[in-house]
Amino acid sequence: MSEADIQHGSVKVKESSPTERAFEALEMLSRRPNFTVSDVMVELDLPKTSAHRLVNNLEAFGYLENGIESGKYQAGQRLLELALGVLSSSIYQSPVHSLLMELARKTDETCSLGIIKGADVIYVDSAKSKSPLTLYFERGHKAPLHCTSSGRIFLANMPDKLLEAYLLSGPWEQVTPNTIIDPDHLKREVIKTRETGYAINDSEFVVGVVGAAVPVFDNEQNVIACLSLSAPHVRKNLNDMVNLITLLQATSDKITRVMFGA
Repeated sequence: MSEADIQHGSVKVKESSPTERAFEALEMLSRRPNFTVSDVMVELDLPKTSAHRLVNNLEAFGYLENGIESGKYQAGQRLLELALGVLSSSIYQSPVHSLLMELARKTDETCSLGIIKGADVIYVDSAKSKSPLTLYFERGHKAPLHCTSSGRIFLANMPDKLLEAYLLSGPWEQVTPNTIIDPDHLKREVIKTRETGYAINDSEFVVGVVGAAVPVFDNEQNVIACLSLSAPHVRKNLNDMVNLITLLQATSDKITRVMFGA
């Protein structure tokens, strides 16, 4: 990485290269969901024209896109796809996958780890139980936020402005007869999830399948993923899934420690 030294009296000031500034701007998204051009000016110590040029270039390449709030930029499709690929590969090869396998063995059900991407949950890793009639999410499989327990976790942890914007996009697809498609009804379920810290689901995504999910936090208590469990009705009901929440939360804590050393 090249750096130009600018002489100011006896002090040398290092000027970042355009490539370094681009990475620094993208790293800002790891600390917040979005930012403005003014944020880039302040954090990267850039003049207004340079900040605008940097943001416009990242937007043109698909790494940034306009967010819901006017003037704010969020991760673009290309950046999300890159992050998903890196995360999927690293998780599958890490101790996190072993934790998923351990959870699947203890519960005798399939468990999955998902991240949010737009209006969907993207599953980045899963561990399959040995029991029959198992619902298994392949890496890269996506499911809507509105009808999954994982999706409800992400909705419950959204800032109020983003949640209200999402609710305005309803009603949504009626995936099964049990799918909640009314925004007011979904909002009540999201509030319930905020209060309990977990989400449950009965045949809203797949008929005859119950689900439960808990958040996975980083070491600053930001939700970065979701841990979920799926089971057929013939083996478990909603009460059974609720009874497994403590085990799910314990596994989520282990994942946090493995990924962040918390």
